Amino acid sequence: MKKFKNTSEVEPYDGIIGQERAVSAMQLGLQMNNPAYNIYVSGDCGSGRITYVINAIQSQQIDESKIKDWCYVYNFKDARCPIAIDFPAGKGMEFKEYMEDLIENLTEEINEAFENEEYELTKNKLLQTYEFEKEKLLKSVRNYGKEKGFKLKSSSSGFIFMPIDDNYEEEISAEEFCQTKKELEEMAIQVLYKLKALEERVKQVVIETENQIGKLVVVPYIEDARKKYSDNKKVLDYLDELEENILEYIYLFYLDEDDLKDKYDKNYTLKYGVNLFVNNENFKKIIVENDPRPSNLFGKVEYEYQNGNLKTDFTKIIPGAFHKANGGYLVLYADQLLRYANTWELLKKTLKTGQIDIEGQGFINPMPIPTDLKIILIGSRYLYNLIYNYDPEFMKYFKVFVDFDDEMNKTEENEDAISGFISYQCKKNNYRHLSYDAVTQVINQSMRMVEDKNKLSTNFNKIMDMINEGNLYAKMDNSKYIEKRHIEKAIQAKKYRIDKIEEKIDESYKRENTLIDISGKQVGVINGLSVLSTGEYTFGKPSRITVSTACGNRGIVNIEREAKMSGSIHNKGVLILEGYLAENFAQEFPLSLNAYICFEQNYGGVDGDSASSAELYALLSSLSNIGIKQNIAVTGSINQKGQIQVVGGIPKKVEGFYYCCKHKGLTGDQGVIIPANNEDNLVLCSEVEEAIKNKKFHIYKVNRIEEAMEILTDEKFNIIKELSIEKLRKYSQYKSK
Repeated sequence: MKKFKNTSEVEPYDGIIGQERAVSAMQLGLQMNNPAYNIYVSGDCGSGRITYVINAIQSQQIDESKIKDWCYVYNFKDARCPIAIDFPAGKGMEFKEYMEDLIENLTEEINEAFENEEYELTKNKLLQTYEFEKEKLLKSVRNYGKEKGFKLKSSSSGFIFMPIDDNYEEEISAEEFCQTKKELEEMAIQVLYKLKALEERVKQVVIETENQIGKLVVVPYIEDARKKYSDNKKVLDYLDELEENILEYIYLFYLDEDDLKDKYDKNYTLKYGVNLFVNNENFKKIIVENDPRPSNLFGKVEYEYQNGNLKTDFTKIIPGAFHKANGGYLVLYADQLLRYANTWELLKKTLKTGQIDIEGQGFINPMPIPTDLKIILIGSRYLYNLIYNYDPEFMKYFKVFVDFDDEMNKTEENEDAISGFISYQCKKNNYRHLSYDAVTQVINQSMRMVEDKNKLSTNFNKIMDMINEGNLYAKMDNSKYIEKRHIEKAIQAKKYRIDKIEEKIDESYKRENTLIDISGKQVGVINGLSVLSTGEYTFGKPSRITVSTACGNRGIVNIEREAKMSGSIHNKGVLILEGYLAENFAQEFPLSLNAYICFEQNYGGVDGDSASSAELYALLSSLSNIGIKQNIAVTGSINQKGQIQVVGGIPKKVEGFYYCCKHKGLTGDQGVIIPANNEDNLVLCSEVEEAIKNKKFHIYKVNRIEEAMEILTDEKFNIIKELSIEKLRKYSQYKSK
């Protein structure tokens, strides 16, 4: 890291650090213009993945021709299927307002046209003609009936003839009466047909007159609209249907409110409105949907209750995130997405068909809108693997995997980038700047977070925690800068907040409630090391492992497994012990023994194979009857060939045994055996490093079982092996007897 006095001298840097692989994949995904190249972004929280994704998208150029406004209009041919019309961004509102003005102006002019005196005179003249002809026909029927002795009366079912004289029926024969009445009724029917035809003729003339007047008013407006939107075929088709419908129902425009209320829907102009569905006048390049339920993603149709019934129309169609992000980018979170049963399948359907369907629950079926966007799905590696393994279509639609690493190489370039990041955050948040030593302490803590001398953590949330709290302590200290001591105090204060369980365990060691010896030798007893996690906090602790052996044929018995407290990896580690014994100790006779392995005072279960070497050391101690030093704890897994393999949590395990020894009394000869290949993971706290430097605590690095056994027993491994073989031979002989 380049030298500086404090971070005010460092060029601020707000980019992504140490994620070259992820950046390369992200750039490919963003630049690939292919609907299948959607992006899955994986990584741990705090790695800066979300900030990077947003910044990377913001830097992309958008094809403005893809950005559109969408309007839904009434479908005059099928009211259940509203029509979607697209416009260039910002033109949808213009169309909506234009159509509102058009209908408003038409309503006014139609009313004026039909209130015109000339129209009223023409209409009255037609009605008078109808009444005259009607009266003329009725008069002829009455006169003819009168001649025959009948008078004409109207009824709800038509016309009926009644005798003028009450005694008329008695004066003529019944046959003659019926014949006369029948003749008159047939004549009346003919008159009714003529009246009906006359009425239809007059009505048709009135309609034609209305149509002519309506066309004089409506057509110019529609023609102006056609000229304005001549380049939009969907609008032109809609205007054709609109014109036809207005002329057909033109009488609704000039009826008074009482007639509309009594006979028709007073909201008759609703169907002539425009639903501005998506308005991209101020287009947002990125839409982040935090609640991806189906209605929020794919839109919905709202309903209202009227007289106990559900009602809706095309104006109640609401857009979803897919509609709003069309032409840009849609960011979703995988864990949230999978919480809703249908969302994943609907998302795949949308990507497959290339159009967004809105479910109208059978009431209306809005026309689907074509989709043209890129989806960025953010989630964990676990969810990525889960979806990949269980959904064969996943890779068909998400071809780009952007994997954010939880660590980066410890290079001068990355250290300088962290200094720039700290400088940027201090300026952005108006914090005190960090001294060089304080930044060095942050970087050291970053190494401890990944437990590797050659790596740094990419969890910048935790780095920011140190800066936030360090700034507070600097402020309380009236310090001009955040110094190393303030960062150390922030680290220790956080540890104190969350290390209650570790403190309780340390107390149990002090009070000897948990039995751990840190001096002397014992046969078949060894101090193994394990790591415990309590939420955010992890810490190491020693565990006493005991082994007892006897004649028998059960082999190695894992007491934890028998008690159903052992995980599969730990079970595997125990089984490997038998393979090692068989190859190295039972070439001349059958392997026959009962060996019982137990983690003493363990009540929470055991997993992992990092204790397999410790279990083997204790087993060999029990077989050879040679005691193991209790002042040395052990970690490391083994293979069947006796090699010591790397394990995780080395710093925590070493520190866990150190603090146990410290609480019970440091003697200067205590230490830990670790795999030699774990040397780079020895990123220890300053106290333990100081103790090792002053030879108050020791680290032993081994590659093979033989090396570790000699350190633990102060005996040559050949002697241990000979004694173990001798006992195993006796066990074999006992079995044969």
